[in-house]
Amino acid sequence: MAKIAAKMAGMDAIATFATLDDAESALDWIGLDAAEGDGVFEGELVGDDRDLLTAAIDDPDTPGPVRDLARTLLARCDAAGTETVPFVVAWAG
Repeated sequence: MAKIAAKMAGMDAIATFATLDDAESALDWIGLDAAEGDGVFEGELVGDDRDLLTAAIDDPDTPGPVRDLARTLLARCDAAGTETVPFVVAWAG
């Protein structure tokens, strides 16, 4: 995780949720692993995570904010063009 944290220094959150529980639930819904930091979850998209993002987007039961997060992460993945893509998800309170 130290390598990920170093990559994320100064990185803006890709999404901000109202509470820690909301942010954690969104990541859990999608199936992404992330480490809890100071007011943020830090993670890295790798390998099959693209499939998880697509499944969350396509699932009609996915809540809107979770779908929005999945779309944003998928767009970041496409734009990066790299094997791994770091991300930060924050919560407000």
